[in-house]
This record gives sequence, C-alpha cells and structure tokens, in this order.
Amino acid sequence: MSTPCASRFSMSQMPLLISLLRRVGLSPQKTLLCFFDLVALLGTALLVFLLRAAYGGLDPALYKWVLPLLLLGPVLGSSFGIYQSISLPPQRELKALFLLTSLTYSLILVVLFLAQAGEAYSRLVIAGSWAATVLTLPIMRGLCRRRFAKSRWWGRPLIILDRSDTGRELWRYLKRHPERGLMPVDIFALPQDLPGLRRLLATAAQRHPGAMILIHHHMGLAQPLDYITEANAYFSDILVVPAFDDDFKVRWLTPRDLGNVVGLLVRQNLHDKRRLRLKRCIDLALCALAATILLPVGLVLALCIRLDSPGPVFYRQKRIGQGGSLLNIYKFRTMVADADAALQACLAADPALREEWERDHKLRNDPRITRMGAFLRKSSLDELPQLLNVLAGDMSLVGPRPIVAEEVAKYGQVYDEYCRVKPGITGLWQISGRNDTSYAERVAYDHYYINNWSVWMDLWILGKTVPVVISGYGAY
Repeated sequence: MSTPCASRFSMSQMPLLISLLRRVGLSPQKTLLCFFDLVALLGTALLVFLLRAAYGGLDPALYKWVLPLLLLGPVLGSSFGIYQSISLPPQRELKALFLLTSLTYSLILVVLFLAQAGEAYSRLVIAGSWAATVLTLPIMRGLCRRRFAKSRWWGRPLIILDRSDTGRELWRYLKRHPERGLMPVDIFALPQDLPGLRRLLATAAQRHPGAMILIHHHMGLAQPLDYITEANAYFSDILVVPAFDDDFKVRWLTPRDLGNVVGLLVRQNLHDKRRLRLKRCIDLALCALAATILLPVGLVLALCIRLDSPGPVFYRQKRIGQGGSLLNIYKFRTMVADADAALQACLAADPALREEWERDHKLRNDPRITRMGAFLRKSSLDELPQLLNVLAGDMSLVGPRPIVAEEVAKYGQVYDEYCRVKPGITGLWQISGRNDTSYAERVAYDHYYINNWSVWMDLWILGKTVPVVISGYGAY
C-alpha cells in the first residue's frame, strides 16, 4: 500500500520540491545530501540506542540533548568540503565523512566531560553510534546519489570551452558520472578573437544562467587571449583544466599559494613508511576478522570442487610481485585438470580464441572452466586462498592484480611502477569494470592507483568491492 503512494509522491511532488528549493536559493543536490547525512547521523544513533535499551537500564531523558549536537553534523561537514558543487574524490570524501563523524562524537564526549555526567551514560551507545555512523554515513550518501544523480536537476550546469578532443572526453565522462556534481549542458570551441569570445560568453551566460564554465587550454604558453579574465565578466565560477601530457594527468595536484605564484603539490605516499605500516596492519586485522566466516566457507567450497571434477582443490601459479620477484599465488581450482595442455589445444584449433588470448590474456568463454569454476569466478571466491599470500606478506588486500611474465610487455613503462607495490586481491580495476575493460584500461587503472595511493583509497576500494562481488559485475 505504501509503495504506490511513495511512487506518486516521487513523480508528482519532487519537481515541486526542487522548484521550491531553487526559489529560496538552495541547491537541490546539496540539500538532499545534507538530508541523507542527517538521516544517517540521527537514525544510526537512534537505532543503536534502541538496541541497547532493549536490555534495560537506560533513561531516555538523559539522551535528549544529544539530538541538537548531532544536528550540527552537516554544519561541521561543510568545513570539510562535503557540500561542494563538485563532489570530492570518493576516497577523500570517505576521509572527510570519517572526520565529520569523529568530530561530532568528540564534541559529545567533551560536553559529557564538562558536565561531569559521563558515568550516567552508556559507553556502548556512544561508541557504538560512532562506529556504526562511520559505515552508514557513506552508505546513505551512496544511496542518495544512486537514486537522484541521474535526474535533470542534479548537479551544477557546466559549459565547456575547448579546442581539442579533451572537451568531448570530459563531456562523455561527466555524462557517465553525474554523481561528480557537474551536468554538461553546452560545449563550444575556444574562440581565437576577442569579439568572438565575448559574444560567445555573453550568449552562453544568457542561455544558461548560474552555470559554471570550464576552460581547457595549455597553461603557461603564449595565449592569444586572457580567457579567464574575460570569463570572469560573465561567470561567477570558472573551472580551469590545464592541458598536461598523458603521464602527468594521472597524478593528483593540490594547489598551494606561494605568495605571488601558485604551486601544484604532487604527493607520493609510497615513501611514507608509517602509511605503509598502517596498510599492513589493516591487511592483518581484516584477515583476522574475516577468518571466522571465510574458513568454514572455504571448507565447503573445497568439498564442492572435489565433487565437481577430479583434480586438486588448489591451483598454484607463479606471478610477479613487489620488486619484480616471483611469488606463488594460491587460488581455488576453476579449470579442468591439465588446463595448460587443454588451452594450447583450444588455441591451435580456434584462431579467434588465440587472438583474444594474445590481446587480453583471458578468454571470455574459456572452455577449460568447470561448472563449479564458473561460479567461483563469477563470485570472485576463487581468489579466497590468496588471503594466505596476504598473511605471508607477499600480497595486500588492495593493489594491482599480480601478473605473469607474458604480461610484462603489456605494461610497458608502467611495469617499473607496478614493481613498487605489493599486488592485491582487489583493486581499482576490479571495481571499475574488471573484465569488461580492455587491458590498456587495466594498466591505466593500476598506473593511477600507484601514483595516488592512500590508505583512504584502499578503504574505499574495499568498500566498493563488496557490492561488486555480490553482483558479479565485470566477472567471467
């Protein structure tokens, strides 16, 4: 009974609500994100309180003052940049949400300390609410974007000025990723003459009031016009995209004011031993937590493999690890016995399969895969034994997938960077399409990950891996 009503509200009342928000000068995107943040903060605290109250011994009147402090969450969050028109990169947003939650509950603890009333409150309610909100806050934001990001009113209208193919690439990327908060509405070639530029800017500003303009051109080179100064006369927000070479584009750049000039900071966290130690601690802690669940699952899967086809349960293969050294990785067997000989026979009999193998080093419809193996690959459970590699320190939970010697040539110059990190069970490639992407895209994802690695990126990838594994997205 409630679903049709909710559907009617969504279809008929939502445009009215969006119009009302715009009329009072509020961004629908920011307002909805703020609302979902409040639902996460208040709803999680209430749920934890009710679970604890079920055991008795709590006075609800004591917790009434906590509500106003939780309402300050979005106010504190704005200082971390989580309500900008252009969304933060996912890993940076995850960090900001963690800081927001921690700061909010730190404020609650400070108030308890000053009131000298800490003994009257349940530590489980306070600590449990904080820990649960660390998880629910990014989940609720993800649900908000999944539900509304494709709506026409979501995001800031964007006009692109460019004289190369990069503008078109940005257009296609932003159309595929509306959650980034920018909605391309027009694209123009960058004029070379001042009168033409001014006419274009005036027309664009009139056609799309309140839009942001993006200018893509080579910085520091002689330019026929001062595009930024001219655009300032018509637009309040100008997004400048410098034209860099392909290698430089994969690196995060942070502006730094150096007096009368602006510097771009490039940071490589792989040189920070403290961060690397923290990454190792996270690997060990998560392996220990998962062992109680995954060990019985592994035993059941091993039995199913033995019943499905003759041969060993585990498959061991030499791969290239950190520093270019060889390591033995472990997987559940997903192919028939003597799979290498079967592969050579298939490739010799089918030129199309040989071409696919030489191009991607994988086969979309591999004839060697068993029935149980197809399930294991679809669910990614065949990688489960690699937790042993993680415990041994040969691999990490997150990183580039370990490659074989035949794949080194496909990495080209990126291979030296690949050797700088431990290979991982999951990574940026796995959550970005996996086998639905080309090998060149896989290398690009690894290149990006290595140059911009952070602990928060690892945590974000781990969080995204769960729904990808459940859905089987990109697996075969």
